[in-house]
Amino acid sequence: MTIKIKRCFGKQALPKVTQGNNALRLQDWINLQAQTPLLFSDNQTESMARLLPLLLCGEQSAQLVFNQEIIRLHVQDLDKTLSTEISQRNGKIVTSLMEVESDECRHDIALQTVSDKLPYIEDTRQVQRLAKRFYSGLGRVNDYSQHFVRIAILDTCVTQIMQAFETSKLGGEHPFSVLCGLIKKDEAKHVYISRHHAIELGATNDDFYQQQSLITHELFQLLTSQHHSFENMGICLDAIQHKLEEKWQ
Repeated sequence: MTIKIKRCFGKQALPKVTQGNNALRLQDWINLQAQTPLLFSDNQTESMARLLPLLLCGEQSAQLVFNQEIIRLHVQDLDKTLSTEISQRNGKIVTSLMEVESDECRHDIALQTVSDKLPYIEDTRQVQRLAKRFYSGLGRVNDYSQHFVRIAILDTCVTQIMQAFETSKLGGEHPFSVLCGLIKKDEAKHVYISRHHAIELGATNDDFYQQQSLITHELFQLLTSQHHSFENMGICLDAIQHKLEEKWQ
């Protein structure tokens, strides 16, 4: 039975920024897959149906975070006491954040295209509840800089997870592997933008160091709830987590 799963966060949107080579490649992928069957083995089909809600929640949460920050900076710009220098800097930051928001929107649309071709799994709502709890918790910090510290760390983790999907049992030529490669490329850019923005907001290297282990641990706790599905796809969560922990040293 194929049922369109409910969204974790926000409403379906269209990307505001459409330029860029990777953006065009992703849009081409979306256009092609909208008209093409996406083939998985029976075992892979069930695993993918369990994993897509996790991936979709992440992309939808990211869109919401960047959209809210864009709005906050726009409102800040309405303050007439703001210096010209700060106003110009905010304008540049907003441009970068809009690119990220649009990337995440394309990822959401692409992953939804995949999800629409998979069967509905009965415990999908439970998976989504766990994911929503994790992503909502990222925003429970004292200031905006700490939120973007966490986002930068999370995007670093997502880059590694997408690389694992890109090289999974599906094989490098499978359309989903190709999609994950495109998402990985965007997420690597998002790490830089989020990190830079966090520092602009006052974050220090110590802030990143203090949050790295916590965010990685909590993310992999969430992912481990579906560890059998990851294993079926040839993805070892322990290996990815170990690689990230070594990176944080």
